[in-house]
Amino acid sequence: MERCLLGTATLSLTKNVPIFVCTIAYPTVPCPLHVFEPRYRLMIRRSIQTGTKQFGMCVSDTQNSFADYGCMLQIRNVHFLPDGRSVVDTIGGKRFRVLKRGMKDGYCTADIEYLEDVKVENEDEIEGLRQLHDLVYSQACNWFQNLRDRFRSQILQHFGSMPRREENLQATPNGPAWCWWLLAVLPVDPRYQLSVLSMKSLKERLTKIQHILTYFSRD
Repeated sequence: MERCLLGTATLSLTKNVPIFVCTIAYPTVPCPLHVFEPRYRLMIRRSIQTGTKQFGMCVSDTQNSFADYGCMLQIRNVHFLPDGRSVVDTIGGKRFRVLKRGMKDGYCTADIEYLEDVKVENEDEIEGLRQLHDLVYSQACNWFQNLRDRFRSQILQHFGSMPRREENLQATPNGPAWCWWLLAVLPVDPRYQLSVLSMKSLKERLTKIQHILTYFSRD
């Protein structure tokens, strides 16, 4: 079995970005892929050969072939199987909005713009955000601890542990990593997940997650 270990990608793509149409990916969350379609096999090989080592991931859309929002995936390493298939280890990077759709050798492409959270500057708002964050984080921990052992084990095996609480909530363009981890593991409708992915307000994202957790905690 051929194995390809890769370094960190630094290039920032915005034009003719290759798009893998499959699932919803999130910043900082691992997204393992089994690649068997010839068009995507070609796409992955090109991503490696050109040195970008990244591509966009979008969920499919009945009207536009893929959704208006997605997440860049960075290739960490690839296992090439003898029959041409590959198992690709990726992790979520930047979020983006699709500006223009295209096609190249059978796979989709897009011109994109990256999304960043709008920072809160007012001290009272920052304190309110901190309180909301801590409340929802506690709710998330309780929900996870109250899951059946079997479900908890499956989540840990696939997504790893829930990221720790961060001190600086606005340190990164995507906000706290645990929010994305939680969205990835919660059994929520993809349209709902997509709406949260597109949000540029951490307060709105936390409120949405709070609604989901409150709903599941009732069951």
